[in-house]
This record gives sequence, structure tokens and C-alpha cells, in this order.
Amino acid sequence: MLRKLTTGLLVLLFSYTSFGKIFALEAFKGTLYNQPFPHVLTTPLIYLIPAAELLTAIALLLEKTRKSGLYSALILLIIFTLYITAILLHLFHKTPCSCGGIFRDLSWRQHLWLNLLLTGLTFIALFSHTKKSIPSPLNLHL
Repeated sequence: MLRKLTTGLLVLLFSYTSFGKIFALEAFKGTLYNQPFPHVLTTPLIYLIPAAELLTAIALLLEKTRKSGLYSALILLIIFTLYITAILLHLFHKTPCSCGGIFRDLSWRQHLWLNLLLTGLTFIALFSHTKKSIPSPLNLHL
């Protein structure tokens, strides 16, 4: 039950964030240029981030690719959690703009807690999915 709920939540999250970036591409591009990493990375990231989010959402929807989708979601969440942590530790010379949409009103600290919760739920869902796919010795038919 928790695995299905988490998977559904992740599909909504990554679909929402991906389409938000795609439909407001100029605003997303401007936000990326305000980030504290080299601008040479901006052009590839403009396309890679929404694509990765959308592919993750699609992978989570399909039973055949759900495990890969959970791994992808976990990786994306860990990367963003590390990024938020770096912001909170003042590792960048400037604080970048926060997220848009429904996440706009969250502080960086609130965003960190949300990401930690989602990362934990994703890890549990992945563990549950992996555990489900390992055959039990009691279920083997000889």
C-alpha cells in the first residue's frame, strides 16, 4: 500500500515539476542562469532536467520499468537534497531563486524536510519493490 501511494505521489511530483518547467521554459531558463554553477551547464540542463523528470514519471507508471523509475526518482531526490543542503550550509556565494508553483512558498529548510521525507519514502518503496520481486524459497515449485 505504501509503495503504491509513494509511487503515485512521485508520478504526480515529477509530472508536475517537469511540465512546469516545459510550459514556462523561459522562466526556467532564467532561473537556471541564476544558479551558482557554470553557465556552460545551463543549456544542457534546460533540457536534461525536465526530460529526466518526465522519463522518471513515465517509468514509474509502467510495471515493467517501475523499479528503474524508483531508482531514478531516488537519484534525482538525493541530488536535489544535496543541492538544498549546500544552499543551507551557505556553500554558494549567492542564494539561488527558490522553486515555483506550489513549492514557491516553502523555505529552503522546509524544502529540505520535504525532500528528506520523499527520499525516505522512495527508499522504502524501492526496498519493498525489490523484496517483492525476490522469490521466497517457500514459493518455489520444484
